Amino acid sequence: MTILAAALAVLSLVLSLVARAQRAKALDMRATETGTAADLAALASDVAKEIGPGSFTRVVELKGTAEAAPGATPLVAEMSGVPCVYYRAVATREYEERYEEVDKDGNRRSGARRGSETVSSNERRASFALRDGTGAVEVDLEGASVEAERTLSRFEPGEGQGAFSFGAFRLDPASLARAAGGRRTIGYRFEEWAIPVGRRLYVLGEADDSGGRLRVRKPGSKGARFIVSVKSEEELVKAAAGLSKGLSLAAAILGAGALVLAALLVLGILP
Repeated sequence: MTILAAALAVLSLVLSLVARAQRAKALDMRATETGTAADLAALASDVAKEIGPGSFTRVVELKGTAEAAPGATPLVAEMSGVPCVYYRAVATREYEERYEEVDKDGNRRSGARRGSETVSSNERRASFALRDGTGAVEVDLEGASVEAERTLSRFEPGEGQGAFSFGAFRLDPASLARAAGGRRTIGYRFEEWAIPVGRRLYVLGEADDSGGRLRVRKPGSKGARFIVSVKSEEELVKAAAGLSKGLSLAAAILGAGALVLAALLVLGILP
């Protein structure tokens, strides 16, 4: 019981910390005023005139549509073939395997259980231009927390007869057979997420003009946020606030449970 009480207390603390982080995320988004590409360019220009080029830095919140950076060709999503500025493609093998185990009393039991393993994963991101009604600003996706839209979700049952092919993606199940380890393949799941060209985005990050280029990218200060999402600000704030509230409630319940168990142990009611 002592171990259980300690485990509940630790879990309560972890949930409290996660809830606090989500609450801070919602507050950061609410506190940052939405700007425009034109205003950002004007501010950077004014600072460059007063202090010199490369001196501008500012936390910004922008909303606009994604397009390829000037002179660049959009990425092509691996599975769906969608022109995009970011994609992540994952192929997973779902399987069933037999198991046999012995419990603490020496009883032997066996059965079948399901599992999955990733057999292919690929992620690509490229700098792009975020365009609003006033102009465009470059966004460097490196280091961003990206929320993309699902562009493909497909399940193919069975071992697979021949290779699977979607767009530029190709997977030959025969090449995986030797590594199956006696597991029976149930099927293959193919999923892809992307930020298509023309998709409206929410961006929270840090703008600077280092290297003679005005762009939004990962902040230099530790803990600062860099979010690029296909969800709206309202959706993101609502989700973060809701998660914070739910986790805080769970943490309170677990914390109360830990205190009750600790009290019962101290009073000798529980062994």
